[in-house]
Amino acid sequence: MKKTIILLLFSVINIAFAQSGKIYLKNAKFNMGKPNTYVYEPPQGLAIEDNAKANFLYITPNDFSSDVSPLKKSGKRYEFTAKVPDSVRVILVTINDSQKIADSNNEKGYSVLLKTQNDIELGKSLIDEIYVRSNGGYFFRLKSDPKREDLITEYDVIFAKYPKLRDDIVSLEYLYTKKSLNREQGTKDLLDFADKCVKRNSEEYLTTAYYIYSSNNDTQDKATKLRKEISEKYPANRIDKMDFIRNFYDQPDKTEASILKSLNTFKTKYPNDNSKRSLNYFYSNLLTIYLNKGDLKKAIEIEPYINTPADSYNNFAWGQSGGDLTMPVKDIDFATKVSKRSLDILEAKRKECFTPDYNDKFNMFADTYALLLYKQGKYEEAFKYQSGVKALNGLDAGGKERYLAMLGKVKSKDEVKAYIEDEIGKGNTSPAFLAKLKEIYIEKKLPMAEYDAIQQKTELLAQENKNKDLLEKFGTKNATDFTLKNLEGKDTKLSDYKGKVVVLDFWATWCGPCKASFPKMQHLVTKYKDKDVAFLFVNTWENGKEDDVLKKVTSYITEKKFDFNVVFDSKTEVVTNYKIQAIPTRIVIDKTGNILAYDNSNTDLGAIIDEQLK
Repeated sequence: MKKTIILLLFSVINIAFAQSGKIYLKNAKFNMGKPNTYVYEPPQGLAIEDNAKANFLYITPNDFSSDVSPLKKSGKRYEFTAKVPDSVRVILVTINDSQKIADSNNEKGYSVLLKTQNDIELGKSLIDEIYVRSNGGYFFRLKSDPKREDLITEYDVIFAKYPKLRDDIVSLEYLYTKKSLNREQGTKDLLDFADKCVKRNSEEYLTTAYYIYSSNNDTQDKATKLRKEISEKYPANRIDKMDFIRNFYDQPDKTEASILKSLNTFKTKYPNDNSKRSLNYFYSNLLTIYLNKGDLKKAIEIEPYINTPADSYNNFAWGQSGGDLTMPVKDIDFATKVSKRSLDILEAKRKECFTPDYNDKFNMFADTYALLLYKQGKYEEAFKYQSGVKALNGLDAGGKERYLAMLGKVKSKDEVKAYIEDEIGKGNTSPAFLAKLKEIYIEKKLPMAEYDAIQQKTELLAQENKNKDLLEKFGTKNATDFTLKNLEGKDTKLSDYKGKVVVLDFWATWCGPCKASFPKMQHLVTKYKDKDVAFLFVNTWENGKEDDVLKKVTSYITEKKFDFNVVFDSKTEVVTNYKIQAIPTRIVIDKTGNILAYDNSNTDLGAIIDEQLK
């Protein structure tokens, strides 16, 4: 009888926690242009901390945005107030406290439709809800990564009920999703939609038509004609505005004065756009100027105008750090202050409200800060931060080597030996690990035959794991050949470099971490200039026409005085063939054309190259 009672009790508890919470508008009608109050009813049995906040995501015509709002207790319920742009139709909400996501609605988030006053508005809100929810996984770490086929089915259900919406601008994401499944039919559907947009003859629809036409080789003439019409009818149009920003971005040798002049011109020409997204282009360049001048005070003053200042600080600090334990740092005290600023911003944000990307950001920022502290000789403090990264499982291969170096400065030889043996036992090793272990064996007069056995076993296991990893990643160890144009417009063929060690560095001008790594890459290019080593910097995933990309890349490489052999993956075929999922990614190919290694860090490149040159 006692067991039955216990089972019944567990059933009641499970049912209680299975009950979903609710979030809805306090007033049935959404008030445009004003803050709106929302009601949150937690799932039964879920305790909500006093400092909890609503973290909400929404989409505007140009971008995704997110914000937080404090929860206020109201009886058994909670309320929060938020103001969003008038164009927003739906918000996706999670409830977060300072340590975690307290309520994610079973990892789906709470969708709140804002505009439901008639069938058309309800249909548009339902369509936007699909798009926002399908991106919740990326922004809020929710389980919302549906198959594209399933998304199409969801859209079709709504269009069946509201058929007029097929010709509405809200159907654009649906059409692009269809194109991703069937390029030929999807392109035809998009061009048909563009023709309908032209007939609607409003700025929003004409602009949409222009972007569809301009992305298709066969409709460039239509795009050019439409672009002229839009510029004449709407002087402050979005297309010209983005061209203004792009031209500003491509300007070489920017100075504080030239940036401020461009910023003032932008504000004059486009007075209705004071969005952080647009102004960020100018202020982020200004931030770089101030950091290069060593003026952190001025940099801090413009933080409110920058989308992710902490990321910008970390990118700068990592670029200054050299990226490894041996590269010298020009102004280490300033670089360390900048790095610490990135952590301070992150911690202040965490105290306000937990964010799903906190751990990832901390691992990046703390790894940079620890390296700089190490180079300052502040070993205890460096080890504390690197240990924090280790506790969050954030150490990559280079991070583990840095942890080992810091461990060796503050702990005993026995503790260092134990760490190396633990890593080796997990199948993780590197030349630095084995070198340090050998040093300890010699110093402590331990049996070298024992070390030799460990070394042999470890190197064999490491090679087996590497081969297995490469096969899983690429399907083959043979590097796929390709031919790409370089900066001079000449064909560059990978197979022409057989007999040399080749490093492929996949990058883009918009990629901060890519550019932050370039000083170290330049050091490697210079170091191996007269050796059997070739570096190909594969520019990929750029935005814009090929001529514009060539101009932008040439300007950047020239301005920074990098001695790089840049090649252009304009059709993104190489990045696709090599299954690159993020940049920067570097691939090392041996003299016979086999892939040796790949990574998102350049920490171990020198050691890998040196091994091949023996």
